[in-house]
Amino acid sequence: MVVHKEVIVTATSGESWEDAAMNAVERTGKTVENLQWAVVQDISIELNSSDEPRYKTKVKIGFEVSE
Repeated sequence: MVVHKEVIVTATSGESWEDAAMNAVERTGKTVENLQWAVVQDISIELNSSDEPRYKTKVKIGFEVSE
């Protein structure tokens, strides 16, 4: 039997929403094994950081749980 778990991660980027989403996946992959999928749930822009806006994504990431 295969069991999956989901986590929700928020990440930012100065470049794009795609980079922010990949930052979330890459950072999660450093501490969680067996990543299976990712779904971007929300995107926004942080306007309060210095002169340039920061792209922000909320990503649901699924992974297989080891036995």
